[in-house]
Amino acid sequence: MFEEPDGLRKDDFPLDPKSKSTKYPIRAIRYWWAVNAVLDELRSTLKRPLILSDAGIDRGIFKRLLPKTDDLYVIGMDLEPSLKFNAEELHTAHFNELKPCDLDQKLPLDDESVDISVCLHVLEHLPRPEFALSELNRILKPGGLMLLGFPVKPKFFAKIREKQFAKDFASYKRTLGRHQHSFWPSRTRKMIKDAGLELEFMAGSWFIRKRGAWWENSALWMRFNQLWGTLFPSLGQELCLKIRKPPVQG
Repeated sequence: MFEEPDGLRKDDFPLDPKSKSTKYPIRAIRYWWAVNAVLDELRSTLKRPLILSDAGIDRGIFKRLLPKTDDLYVIGMDLEPSLKFNAEELHTAHFNELKPCDLDQKLPLDDESVDISVCLHVLEHLPRPEFALSELNRILKPGGLMLLGFPVKPKFFAKIREKQFAKDFASYKRTLGRHQHSFWPSRTRKMIKDAGLELEFMAGSWFIRKRGAWWENSALWMRFNQLWGTLFPSLGQELCLKIRKPPVQG
């Protein structure tokens, strides 16, 4: 099972009361698994500080769940209006740096400058997810870790959903910032391969969700969710992806 991150139950943590009152809140899984992946990377890396970039930080939830350690230098990136709107919560998150940027444009970081590149539930909102992935790859050091998360559906339903998104945008029923893309496992694998990256882990995160339901207190139910998402990732609602940039050969 996951180790619970520090801060998840704090009064000022931006999670609804029903979710906070349960032992394994499904709404926190998208951050929970990524925090544990970072902890694993810290444990397996030689003793030196790691640089982590978090693209699309919103209110800084992921950063607030990361361990407070000098071994991790965290750079947060998002649109400048979002950074200003969420300034108070981002101050509480204690990023080492904040960089305003448009995630559909070149990121404000140098080539191969970060050890861990994180982007959770952002790519589905962007007009060019493949371009954004290439930028996340560009700033990542060889051998570095990338963590991605976004909603997933079986291919047939995902394609229908994307067509509906396009129709709604064309008729001005859907505004920028909302979901523009839908993903399925084979599309995801192709994106990763085309970017020259290697997929280490892919799984859906949950089967059925009801905020604050009794089953969110059950370790057995959570294990079932994890097994279900591993066996049937397209039916796991949200994909969790652990990706590696190949090290330099020779």
